[in-house]
Amino acid sequence: FLVVQDIFLTETAEFADVVLPASSYLEKDGTYTNTDRRVQLGRTVLDPPGDARLDWWIIQEIARRMGLDWNYASPREVFEEMVSVMPSYANLSYDNLGGTGKLYPNPDPDRSDGTVVMFTESFNTDDGLAHLVPADWLPAAELPDEGFPFVLNTGRLLEHWHTGSMTRRSFALDTISPRAEVSVHPDDAAELGLVDGGLARVSSRRGSITLHVQVSHREQRGNCFIPFHFREAAANLLTIDEIDPHGKIPEFKFCAVKIEPVPSTATANVEVEA
Repeated sequence: FLVVQDIFLTETAEFADVVLPASSYLEKDGTYTNTDRRVQLGRTVLDPPGDARLDWWIIQEIARRMGLDWNYASPREVFEEMVSVMPSYANLSYDNLGGTGKLYPNPDPDRSDGTVVMFTESFNTDDGLAHLVPADWLPAAELPDEGFPFVLNTGRLLEHWHTGSMTRRSFALDTISPRAEVSVHPDDAAELGLVDGGLARVSSRRGSITLHVQVSHREQRGNCFIPFHFREAAANLLTIDEIDPHGKIPEFKFCAVKIEPVPSTATANVEVEA
């Protein structure tokens, strides 16, 4: 049974048994904590559309229906409870975060922006020292061969985020990067008969996708790059299921593929092998 809480009917939400209509960041109050440890206030600019609800309210209603006695009246109360149980948030409050937020840890947020650099004298270890752990090099699980001679690298574009559920709805961003492309080195493109802006079929042992070609000097010979934002040419249908034996991170950044030109009358699409 799958429940999805989101602001759009995403690819994941299409598989959901229940979709809970959430609110975007402009439609709710709350706090945001960035990776530099800055805690900032977010403020409501727009009312949520239609049946959309505030995220904290949705979670609280689910908790109540599960028998929990949750009775928060606002995100401020939620934040106050977080501060009470998180030592790193000590002394922070809605009243002292101000217009630009505060860094944690912060012994005096009324007078200080907070601790800018952590561990200037010692690290948070038993002996105060950094512990460097060597790692053995391991080859990729799937290397190029005669049948699949290229290495596929997948990743992000500047203009889009993950599956593009929000960024591809932005007119400006989608205008700059409106389609899926495979980037290949000029010499590889010439040998394969690929032309910039034309179509190519990229295939692995798991499936094939058809997408446009971008001839690029950013790629090394024997390598190609495909962004994973475009469901109509989903890069992860090509990638391998192998995971790192220790970190359990999927090996989405390396697999073997082949690239073939296709007629210009074709359209970008996905072909999944059984």
